[in-house]
Amino acid sequence: MSTEGFLGADVSKGYADFILVDSQRNVLEKTFQLDDNKQGRKTLTELLNQWLSSGLSKIYCGVESTGGYEDNWYYHLQQLSTTLDVEVARVNPKGVKSISEAVLTRTVNDAVSARNIALYLLCFPEKVVYSGDHPEVDRVFREERQALSFQRMLKKQKVQLNNQLEKLLYRHFSEMMVYCRHGVPAWLLHLLVKYPSAKQVVRSGEKMLVRIKGITPKKAAALVKKARQSDQNVSKFTKEIISQTAREILHKTKLIDKQTKSCNSRYKDHSDVKLIKSIKGIGLSSAVRIFLEIEDVSRFESAKKLCSYFGLHPTYKQSGDGAWKAKLSKKGRSDIRAVLYMCSMTAIRSDATFKQLYARFRSTGMNHYQAMGVVMHKMLRTIYGVLKNQKPYDPQIDMQNRETAKRKEQEVEAKYLQKLQERKRSFQRYKEDETDAPISRRTAQRRRKKQEKSQSSQKDVCTGSIPADTNL
Repeated sequence: MSTEGFLGADVSKGYADFILVDSQRNVLEKTFQLDDNKQGRKTLTELLNQWLSSGLSKIYCGVESTGGYEDNWYYHLQQLSTTLDVEVARVNPKGVKSISEAVLTRTVNDAVSARNIALYLLCFPEKVVYSGDHPEVDRVFREERQALSFQRMLKKQKVQLNNQLEKLLYRHFSEMMVYCRHGVPAWLLHLLVKYPSAKQVVRSGEKMLVRIKGITPKKAAALVKKARQSDQNVSKFTKEIISQTAREILHKTKLIDKQTKSCNSRYKDHSDVKLIKSIKGIGLSSAVRIFLEIEDVSRFESAKKLCSYFGLHPTYKQSGDGAWKAKLSKKGRSDIRAVLYMCSMTAIRSDATFKQLYARFRSTGMNHYQAMGVVMHKMLRTIYGVLKNQKPYDPQIDMQNRETAKRKEQEVEAKYLQKLQERKRSFQRYKEDETDAPISRRTAQRRRKKQEKSQSSQKDVCTGSIPADTNL
């Protein structure tokens, strides 16, 4: 009888561990290792043909996402799926880790991880998205995501260099720190490349300083005056470090600008980018980044799925008689959250809808960042709407949608409360109203407050109250 096979692949740098199990979790092929080269992939192809010819009707393959090391195996299996009864999917490492915790694995190695991947494919098929289920968009956006990763790396290096430069200035040229309250300006970086110490600034004079872009005669005079007040001696070696650090920051800035302009020029005329730009607060660079992060909006069944993918959904925890307040999940890709935050800051100043939303939640007691989380969630839902319907952002349509959603929400809430009461009665059908069972202090306080409130309302009804201006 034909059965299905589940192939788990734990990918490492240069090689991968594989294991094959059937639908009954029986091991059909013990763990083996293949090198990540042409011969290794050829051997895997021969094994797949052998397993399919021996009675397996289909083989489901899962490779754990490892930041790019899995690509060679993934694309090779994807190509084989056109000629063989093979399906391949990328597997979220978090799900694999949960499998390992669920089976109480004491020791985790590559072989165990491969088995956990196979078990994940077998136990949670609804959570796995195979390459044949949706249009392949990964290859289209892969190069651009690599460009975004390169930009992210450059920005991180720039921040590190800026921090290092500020420490150097604080120790050896502290008079310049007054200009670094909001980061190191470009004119100061050019100044430090040529004159990295106070003595060199004094020696150069105002005439040489004004040749630097961004330095006016008034600012040059102030710089020379501040430099004369300095009594810090800077060694030749430290001067070289300050100069090289400033030069490197300028170089990183130039590379970031070049990469950003190149990416924007490629996608500025894309229809989806124009739709995202129609939302107030989102510029070209932000629209391109959001577009590349979302890739294809058809991958997401609803706006809630999209928000959950980027960690902008609220989480709530309740256990026993304790409940923890809702907060943002902050799981998933963090880059888009950073972009949405800056876009939302602009939107609450330029768009009435987002401004009112921010003010409404601030009035409920939320601080700035909590209210901004709500605005970011709203903006991502709006992005989903314009991309899904392929229509530019229209505040009137948004208002109509909010009114419709509010009515539906009220209906759903009423039904939910009714079901909640029915569930509570069913859940506690064998529970006595009066019981001496031990309870927690929190539950006791809640019951006492409820009883006091009930007694207070009954007392008001019995005694009544007569207004002072009532004529008897």
